[in-house]
Amino acid sequence: MTTDAPDESAARRRGPRPKLLATTNRDIARLAQVSVVTVSRYFNSPELVSEGVRERLREVIAQTGYVPSQVARRLASSKSGVVGAVMQNVGSPTFARVVQGITEVLDRQGLQLLLASSDYLQHAEARAIRTFLGWHPSALILTRGDHAPDIEALLRGTRVPVVEAWDLTDDRPFHQIGFRQQDAGALVARHFLEQGVRHARFVLPASAQDSRATRRGDGFIQAMRDGGGQAVAVRAAAVDDFAAGEAAMAAFAAEPPATRPRALAFANDNMAMAAVLRAAAYGLRVPQDCGVAGYGDAQVATMLSPALTTVRPDPYAIGAAAAQTVLRLIQGSGAEADGTVVRQEVPCVLVARASSAITA
Repeated sequence: MTTDAPDESAARRRGPRPKLLATTNRDIARLAQVSVVTVSRYFNSPELVSEGVRERLREVIAQTGYVPSQVARRLASSKSGVVGAVMQNVGSPTFARVVQGITEVLDRQGLQLLLASSDYLQHAEARAIRTFLGWHPSALILTRGDHAPDIEALLRGTRVPVVEAWDLTDDRPFHQIGFRQQDAGALVARHFLEQGVRHARFVLPASAQDSRATRRGDGFIQAMRDGGGQAVAVRAAAVDDFAAGEAAMAAFAAEPPATRPRALAFANDNMAMAAVLRAAAYGLRVPQDCGVAGYGDAQVATMLSPALTTVRPDPYAIGAAAAQTVLRLIQGSGAEADGTVVRQEVPCVLVARASSAITA
């Protein structure tokens, strides 16, 4: 008498493992009266399939609800048709526009975007990058340029093309699309200097992980000093940006008028808008007692009273340019084809409104 091994017996009791996708590419080929190779070509290179065959395949696929296995496609080809992107905060309207720019360019080429949000945290970005690389993507688009050391080493060693979108920094080995954060901070500083401000403060978010905000603050302080003024950066105690903006205004109101700064520059519009909205509660008038400026050009910035002065980046253009760079890398065309590291600037502009009109 023989006894089945426990795992074999359990497998028989369970029966055959159900397939996640009941219809296969062989079924599609049989129903459409074409070869399996033609079915694969329809999904991977549809321009190589005649219009008549494409129409027949479309009808069969619609009738069967067939979805091609991405695992099988990856095994059959070194190109997955997937681009991974890690945003700092997908809940932000700014990064939503970056995603829109990427998606619209990739969609036209039949590429699929896989999206992750890191919430400005290096370890969250690291987890997303490792996951994406496990799927062998056609390319990666990342929205920070200061990765964790092990991830930096991983990215430098991978053969997957990497595009860093949003920042322009020196000595990076990857393609970059964006602008220098220091320049964005300097725009606000020079504007305040033109308004006669000689003493200002830059308010950073609570999280030190937002390194871009730190660099904007550095650019602000340096430009103030270069223009004969003085400025310091302070970090908000409140994690919530709106609470941080109100707290900054409360702290400002508690200082002696003779020694407090003449203007506040905030690392983002949420903080700046909260400061404007809550100024009256602390007996302050903007800009008479305190000029205020933000960053991001939120849609409601013009609806405040006074309307908010801010720096306007072009997130859609950055996303679209990053996706176009990815396409050239995949296709082996353009300056990227010979190994040249491409850096494309998409500059910011200052939008001056009433919240900083001190001289007026």
